Amino acid sequence: MSGMSVRQRKVADRIQGLVSNVIDRKLKDPDKGFVTITHVKMSGDLRIASIYFTVLGDEEEKDRSLAALNRAKNFIRSTIAPELKMRFVPELRFFPDDTMEYARKIDELLKTIKKDDPESGV
Repeated sequence: MSGMSVRQRKVADRIQGLVSNVIDRKLKDPDKGFVTITHVKMSGDLRIASIYFTVLGDEEEKDRSLAALNRAKNFIRSTIAPELKMRFVPELRFFPDDTMEYARKIDELLKTIKKDDPESGV
C-alpha cells in the first residue's frame, strides 16, 4: 500500500474498519455473502475510497456480493458519515480483491513446474 500519504492511510484504515463493521452488523442483504474487506485505497483528494474485498465462494458468489455492496453503497456511506468526522464523506467504490486467487494460481503453476522438473528433487 505504498504511495499513500499518512493522512490517506489513516483515512483508509478508518474507512476499512467502519465499512467492515457496517457490512458485518447492519447490512441485512442475504446476497452479501461472507465478505471480508481486505484493504482500502484513498484518492489523493480523499474524495474516493476504493474498497477491496474477498468473499467465500466462487465467481458467482463474488458477483452477488459485489452487486449487494453496490446496492448498499449509499446506506453504508450514510451510516459511516457521523463516525468519519470529515467535511465530506468519500464516494465508496467496491472491487473484488483477486490477490489471493492470483497467489493460489501462481502456487499451482510453481507446483506443476517442480513436478515436471526432474532436477528439482521433489
